[in-house]
Amino acid sequence: MTMYWPEQKVALVIENDPSGADFDERECPGWTVVRTCCAQVDSLEGMRDLADELADALGQPLVEPTPEWCEANERLFNELNSCPW
Repeated sequence: MTMYWPEQKVALVIENDPSGADFDERECPGWTVVRTCCAQVDSLEGMRDLADELADALGQPLVEPTPEWCEANERLFNELNSCPW
């Protein structure tokens, strides 16, 4: 799977997603490509690391990980991972 932010010229590629199409960097010259794998997306710490990397690529400030933010973030992660899609 690949997600695109065309205005910022950023692509997020989940390399071993079985339902995703192959990504060809030659189609996006001059873009920043952030690569990840399903295992990273499936873990809370992995997602937090990915979010930091993606925020940096998009030129966005990082969120201050206060205890309240960490708790809400973990709740959201768990809720999304419990969806039966």
